[in-house]
Amino acid sequence: GRLRHSLTQGAVQIIQQTSLPLVFCFARRALIDLSVSAMAGKTAKIIAHRFGSKDAPETTLAALARSLELGVEVVEFDVQMCASGELVAFHDRDVRRTTNGFGPVKDLTLAQLKQLSAGAWFDPKFADEKIPLLEEVFAMVDGKAILNIEVKNMPFDWPEDKLLASLDRYAHRDKVIVSAFDHRCLARIHRKAKDLKLGMLFDGLLGIDMWSYAARIGATHWHPWFEFIRPSDVAEAHSLGIEVNAWTANTPEDWALCLAFGVDGIVTDDPAALKLYLAERSGPLTP
Repeated sequence: GRLRHSLTQGAVQIIQQTSLPLVFCFARRALIDLSVSAMAGKTAKIIAHRFGSKDAPETTLAALARSLELGVEVVEFDVQMCASGELVAFHDRDVRRTTNGFGPVKDLTLAQLKQLSAGAWFDPKFADEKIPLLEEVFAMVDGKAILNIEVKNMPFDWPEDKLLASLDRYAHRDKVIVSAFDHRCLARIHRKAKDLKLGMLFDGLLGIDMWSYAARIGATHWHPWFEFIRPSDVAEAHSLGIEVNAWTANTPEDWALCLAFGVDGIVTDDPAALKLYLAERSGPLTP
């Protein structure tokens, strides 16, 4: 009896573990199929995540140059403050994953950071790539694309006044979006620079009126994880003049889903493939 019970329980667990992903896949496919005909002809801005990381090492000037050559509309990257007070473009809190060094960015001076290779880990031909200064990003982009700057200030906080001072020196601040998961930081920025476009980052939905919340902190853009949105949420945001940029979608199926939702921009690691996908689309969407 115990053996049969154990076998039965094991079979149920196997069925549950294998069928749930299948159910999810079918439901996801059905959602695309149902929504796609209404969204035929829709497009979205290409947003290069960490400057694009498919063809060059993430958040390097080589990746940025590649995305600008592709003509992407928006480049996304993270900004942190290093130990000597400069702002640098870098994603992780610690440098060890994407450089040949180790230690938190906040504990390393600019001189120390500039000694590191930010590209050898990706391919030896990128060994000379360095961690860029924010000003180096400004100089290369120079208004050719919108900058989506994510304030990376958790858990190590730094004054947003540093970023605001840098943006005061950038000639194209009308083509800048400042985004953050730290919405208190966004609210402070809004009080100090009401002209800046602000994007509230989410990986879920709030249990409150999101749009009153957005108005309270001064957000003009909603940046949700693409798996956690619905077409009705996007439509409601649009009705209030809020743009929606979904992150981070890397496959044709994901891109089709984002387009079916009606988002304004798609954040991707592979902007070249997304550009080709959008160019080849005609009529009904086909992932």
